[in-house]
Amino acid sequence: MIHLTRMAKDTLLNQSNVYALHGVDFMLDDKMNLWFIESNPTPHLGGNTLAKNKIYYKLLRNLFEVQYAYYRSRMKRILDVITRMRLEIEKTGIHDIKKWRSEYQAAVRNRLEPEYRLKRNNSYKIVLDENLEGSDAYFGLISPDCL
Repeated sequence: MIHLTRMAKDTLLNQSNVYALHGVDFMLDDKMNLWFIESNPTPHLGGNTLAKNKIYYKLLRNLFEVQYAYYRSRMKRILDVITRMRLEIEKTGIHDIKKWRSEYQAAVRNRLEPEYRLKRNNSYKIVLDENLEGSDAYFGLISPDCL
């Protein structure tokens, strides 16, 4: 999954308020080897059984929790930058656009604030954090040779 995501990275909009939902099909053979079959950028979420509907409901509920947590985290940081900028301008009368542009760019980076961490039972797991360097960004899930 990480390699699929890395392969498509340049085609994805890198903003935490935007997401792409992909359906990924796998198959297990008689020796329990896992085989990747295909990835669909627009998966069909219409269930024809109660069990499928429950899975899709949980998938979407967890997805919205992720989106909302990133949105709230980013907005908290942006409001903090705006507040500090306003206070500095009121106090000094100086508006350092380079400083505040840099602060804003740091505020909009994709990361979760501690108070907006996902619930334990959320089925989504972070596999890439671009705020970290090298293989640490992938939490040790891929070899540094793959970078």
